[in-house]
Amino acid sequence: MSPMIAARAAMRSATSASARRQFSVLNNLRSFARSFESHPFERLPVTTNSASADWGRQVKRISQQVAIFLPGFGLVLGWPAIAKAIVDDRV
Repeated sequence: MSPMIAARAAMRSATSASARRQFSVLNNLRSFARSFESHPFERLPVTTNSASADWGRQVKRISQQVAIFLPGFGLVLGWPAIAKAIVDDRV
């Protein structure tokens, strides 16, 4: 192949490679967000053992949430029945 044809082929492949790569806002935003993530292959320390599960604390936390949420849901969903019982055709 002549040097002129080789130079044209090299120039054509270089310009077509850059022309095929399109600017993507989504790819740029994804790479920007990934820069805030910790390294995916971050090693955990081998000098300390992992902590065992504290089931007592979990049960206490869930029971406190249930004590608040169940009456709250009952009030939110049951206020029409409560209002009907209080008003009882007096309006």
